[in-house]
Amino acid sequence: MLVLPMMRIPTTRPWSAEQWLLGGMVLALAATCVGLVLGPRPAASAHLIALALLVASLAAALLVMRVASRTSRQLEAMLRGRAGSEERATEALRHSEAQWKEVFEHNPVMYFMVDATGLVLSVNTFGAAQLGYAVSELLGQSVLRVFAAEDHPMVQRNVAACLDNIGQTHNWEIRKVRKDGSRLWVRENAKAVRRLDDQLIVLIACEDITERKQAENALQQSEMYLTEAQRLSHTGSFGWHVASGEIIWSEETFRIFAFDRVPSLKHDTVLQRIHPDDRGRVQRTIDRASLDGKDFEHGYRLLMPDGTIKYVHARAHAVTSLAGDIEFIGAVTDVTARKRAEAELHEAQTNLAHVTRVTALGELAASIAHEVNQPLAAVVANAAACLRWLNRAAPDLNEARGAVRSIISDGNRAGEIIQRVRALANKTTDQRAPLDINEAINEVISLVQHQLQSHHVSLQLDLAPALPPVVADRIQLQQVILNLIVNGIEAMQPVADRPRELVIRTRHDEAGQIVVTVADCGVGVATENAERLFDAFYTTKASGMGMGLSICRSIVEAHRGRLSVAANTGHGATFQFTLPLGQEDRAW
Repeated sequence: MLVLPMMRIPTTRPWSAEQWLLGGMVLALAATCVGLVLGPRPAASAHLIALALLVASLAAALLVMRVASRTSRQLEAMLRGRAGSEERATEALRHSEAQWKEVFEHNPVMYFMVDATGLVLSVNTFGAAQLGYAVSELLGQSVLRVFAAEDHPMVQRNVAACLDNIGQTHNWEIRKVRKDGSRLWVRENAKAVRRLDDQLIVLIACEDITERKQAENALQQSEMYLTEAQRLSHTGSFGWHVASGEIIWSEETFRIFAFDRVPSLKHDTVLQRIHPDDRGRVQRTIDRASLDGKDFEHGYRLLMPDGTIKYVHARAHAVTSLAGDIEFIGAVTDVTARKRAEAELHEAQTNLAHVTRVTALGELAASIAHEVNQPLAAVVANAAACLRWLNRAAPDLNEARGAVRSIISDGNRAGEIIQRVRALANKTTDQRAPLDINEAINEVISLVQHQLQSHHVSLQLDLAPALPPVVADRIQLQQVILNLIVNGIEAMQPVADRPRELVIRTRHDEAGQIVVTVADCGVGVATENAERLFDAFYTTKASGMGMGLSICRSIVEAHRGRLSVAANTGHGATFQFTLPLGQEDRAW
């Protein structure tokens, strides 16, 4: 199929005013010229004047036409420019409106526009979708529809506050209700404005803060759990920034120290609450920690404003902050109740230990009588000898003096035995002092000599010479030694096919402790029952109470030592207890 090119048809444009004026003048000039030629001949001067006027008019008309034409063109250009500008402005406005509409509809922020009565005038697509609605479902509806019933009064108060303060921004946090009934937290920023039609409206922008509120609630719940746990356990937490000396406490720590809660404290303030006798030791611990930046742990007493005493135990862990500074994070526990319970338990153990000592002395009555009878018999024999020396015809005064000195020595010996028995029998408090462990062992052995002989037990002593003293209660340790010796003697009663030997040794080990062992060659101890021997009321004796070894272990542990038992390679068992030499700084 042949397609012919489309021919452009010329179009005629109407004449402008200038063109009509020029044409008219040309016609007038032509008519004048025809009149002059064809009409009667005028005078020469009149002819020339008319012709000059005609030419001048023609020139003036041409000039006017030129000016009018230029002005017309300028006016047309200006009108075309204005029309173009208006068209561009209109297009830009249309584009801007499209952009703002896109922003309004899809901005991840919920936008509402409500009137003074609370009806929804506008809502963006994102906001409606976030609540599970279509825009059409919310338009014209009360804004209360998207709030929980219990929050309606708050919503009404907030809208009223905006309307009472036109142009002022208000913000608040509140829950919104989705179409499915679920809830989300939002932060609303609202402002009331007046439209051109004088109608008041409220513009509201809502930010979803559900995750933040959930995190805050979780943090608050965690803090509540921590606070409650600290209150129940009487344990507070603290932070100490070494460089600034600033100390931050938890609520429970303030309660323990009975201080009013403040953002931070200084060490000088805390030291004033510490018992004066413990203040120096605590200060040394703090100074050492601030210098070496190492973990520390210590206990001390608090002197409360009402004069009561609290016992606390603190421990801290050193960490390095992002700035490179040393900080300590720690915990402080109120152990007053525990210390009181320990004191009551110690008193009960002391009473029970006294009972066992008296019971043991009852069992050793024969041995004690034998030990006392020996010096008393010697006193009587020496007194008789003294009388014989004096009754001679020539009294032998030297021999008499010797007999009297023996009487005095034996009397002192009997007195010492009675004094030791009375010390063991008396109910005394814990009195610790430097003690020679070998001397304490020898004093106990003097009380069991008769029992050793009656049970045919040979005693071997291997006491290391020049042992350093230990800080201990003499009576309590002698009770331990006495109990271990008696147990060893009783363990060898069934033995008939080998000698009955009891060996007591002392030594100073590499750990800086005094070690005391009591070994027998009796029936021995089953490995599975070794630790149970130290349990209260557990005994392998038919007539035993099962309290002796339990009390012995408590006494040794109270001296910061350890009591244990092990089976010998051959026969019997070995009991061993250790005692530290140095007396460490005690917290209480």
